[in-house]
Amino acid sequence: MINDITLGEIPIQRIHDNFLSKSGIRLSILRLDLIHPEISGNKWFKLKYNLECARNEGRDSLLSFGGPWSNHLHALAYAGQYFDFSTIGLVRGELPYPLNACLQDAKNAGMELVPVSRADYKNKDNPEFAEYLKRQFGNVFLIPEGGANKAGVKGCKEIINLYPQVFDLVCIACGTGTTLAGMASTSQIPLLGFQVLKGKGYIRRQVNTLMQQYQLSASCDWNVCDDFHFGGYAKVNDEFLQFLTEFEQRHGLPLEPVYSGKMLFGLYQLFKKRDFFPQNYSILAIHGGGLQGARGFL
Repeated sequence: MINDITLGEIPIQRIHDNFLSKSGIRLSILRLDLIHPEISGNKWFKLKYNLECARNEGRDSLLSFGGPWSNHLHALAYAGQYFDFSTIGLVRGELPYPLNACLQDAKNAGMELVPVSRADYKNKDNPEFAEYLKRQFGNVFLIPEGGANKAGVKGCKEIINLYPQVFDLVCIACGTGTTLAGMASTSQIPLLGFQVLKGKGYIRRQVNTLMQQYQLSASCDWNVCDDFHFGGYAKVNDEFLQFLTEFEQRHGLPLEPVYSGKMLFGLYQLFKKRDFFPQNYSILAIHGGGLQGARGFL
């Protein structure tokens, strides 16, 4: 049995500033980044039941995919070390030399790093490529990039148990739609996802596909805002970076420019729109952890 790694109650940080006071908005942040030093944020919930499936099937090796600053691979390497699995990370593109801090951490935690050409990486979800990997690496347990499968969705359902059901809206950053799909099938509070990569309607389609694939139905209203990706995954501009710097300085809260940072920037832009949110509206934003993107920009 794979036991929870969480220790104690996950803190909810209330954000106090003059801008929020004037807009009549109450903003709090669920600090999933504090779950564990390495197996951080929603990554743990996406991995939890994948690890349990692997153990139940008698697999002792995990294989997954990610970029050179992948939060997913970083968390998987430490989860493997923690729960006694060997791990293999297929890294998009060439391995940097020397290894960057994220990949060096993963290697130190025991992960075997294997570079994959960008052309081959595009085939990572094809059944034929999965069979090729099993022939090459043996009886491995394959986890899709970002933990975007049934086990990942199942784990993300549990996030709603970490906060009181007193908010008017819960917000999350979305890269694969896995977290939003899991939460939308269990939450009683409306959800708003912030898409972090380009492609109008991409996350909406992904969430609907996941829910249809795993025969889930929405238990709440949910929507996706896809206006604040700045042109693509990990893309930024000066206004956004200034916002991150000032927000961290004011509130002592670590952010990264790929996921949670974009969500909070998007929220503050919506706050500026008159009557977008009602007066005295209470919002919970979920800090999804995954701070490797911040190290990448540094």
